[in-house]
Amino acid sequence: MRLWHLKVFNEIMASGTISQAAKNLKRTQSSISAALSNLEKSIGYQLFVRKKRRLHPVPEAYFLKEEGERILQQVAFLDQAVGKKNEISLKPIKIASMPLLAEILIPSIISKFKKKSSNSNVLVSSRHSQTVYQLISTQTFDIGVAEIQNKRSLVNQKEYHLECICVLFSGDPLSKKKIITPKDLKNKKCATYMPNHFITKQLINIFEKNKSSFNPQYQFQNAGISCVNVVDNPNTYSVISPIDFWLLNKFNLNTSKLIFRRFSPAIPYSFGILTPSHQPMSQIAKSFLKFTEIEIDKMLKEIKKKGALFEI
Repeated sequence: MRLWHLKVFNEIMASGTISQAAKNLKRTQSSISAALSNLEKSIGYQLFVRKKRRLHPVPEAYFLKEEGERILQQVAFLDQAVGKKNEISLKPIKIASMPLLAEILIPSIISKFKKKSSNSNVLVSSRHSQTVYQLISTQTFDIGVAEIQNKRSLVNQKEYHLECICVLFSGDPLSKKKIITPKDLKNKKCATYMPNHFITKQLINIFEKNKSSFNPQYQFQNAGISCVNVVDNPNTYSVISPIDFWLLNKFNLNTSKLIFRRFSPAIPYSFGILTPSHQPMSQIAKSFLKFTEIEIDKMLKEIKKKGALFEI
């Protein structure tokens, strides 16, 4: 018994005539008749009795119809799940992302992706970058977005290397300069990240090397968002990541009293898209990966358009 025989049989059951079944299946009447004949030969008895130009099913035909429909539905499901369209995901696309992007960028990507694959399942875990690396290293997560850590053999990564941005009060005389240095910021109060954050650590080292005083008077878990309210006078400044700058605009926060300038020497900000190196990706995960790359490129273009993208 072949799947085509079941399709023909089900269509005849629904339409009642070979001619109508042929039209619905876009085949000739002779090919439909031949398929029905072959099916009846394979099972050893007739499935229909002809009365007044219509085919009337025998009792056994109803059992075949019920089981045949179930089989055809399963085949259709598998065809969608593993076929070229990949409209149905057999398992969730598992994504691990640093918190900065897990709440805004990743949901935006999902919103656009579901228009292409509405039945796909997505699991998003918001984790610190080091943990994102660990999850991808286990080869159980499909995609990660994280600040670049030490390279690992179990992780493939597409890297983006940018510079951190200096935030000044609009009334600060330094706002007239295009590039801000540690000496310019001497004796000013800094709104920065927590002591163990890599940006704070690099600021300490840079100020020491340039023999300038660094005063981290205000320290936050996310200085990029907090600087909007704290940098409110010429004596205060901040240095934030380019992703924080993007989030300020996405949150529609009032930055009218802030000026964003390049900082020298540069504080590198590197992040990347991670994938497992020893676990083949499903076709639907590959498709989501392409969406992720496209949306990150759009994010960088938005930062560049506002004059705050400095690539290393």
